[in-house]
Amino acid sequence: MIISILIVTNVCWLLLYLRQKGMLMHYRSSAIDTLTTHNEMKETLKIGLYHRYKKEQGDSKDEGSLEFEVFIAEMMEAVRGGRTYVTRASRNYGIDIEEHTDHGLYLGLAVCTDDRNPVDYGPIAVVHSQMVKRGAVGGYVATTGEFTAGAYQYADELNIELYNGDRLVELWVGSEAAEEEERTEFSPAT
Repeated sequence: MIISILIVTNVCWLLLYLRQKGMLMHYRSSAIDTLTTHNEMKETLKIGLYHRYKKEQGDSKDEGSLEFEVFIAEMMEAVRGGRTYVTRASRNYGIDIEEHTDHGLYLGLAVCTDDRNPVDYGPIAVVHSQMVKRGAVGGYVATTGEFTAGAYQYADELNIELYNGDRLVELWVGSEAAEEEERTEFSPAT
């Protein structure tokens, strides 16, 4: 009788263990699928941003619209909380966005490019030069693509943030979620 009870107890424990192990494997598989889908979604959004805002061959910055710069300015305003102003297409000495915050002036530059043409240190040098000239407390360069290793190294000590395509998508999705939450928070209950 005792042996039967021990056998039944062990079988119950074994079944419980196998069930828990199966659940853990299912959760792990679901988590991996979610991460993979999320990364694929971010890559699709990044490519979509590039194709939406890229300049057509022959368009100069003076002739083309400032849609990408406006997109970056609105997103930075939503995420960082300052007030942004998109500069005119000419006579801005390379600066696309002026951001006024409680901490001071930030200067931004938007570069729409794909991963095949990574952004080097040039735009960072422009932002830094204008920061010094205008007494800005910080700056940023945002791109739909990537930065070179030299660009990251150059920006590291200059208080200039770099937003590559992946980080840009994360900010964009985060800013959209924050705006949706804010709309929901202030909308009357139905």
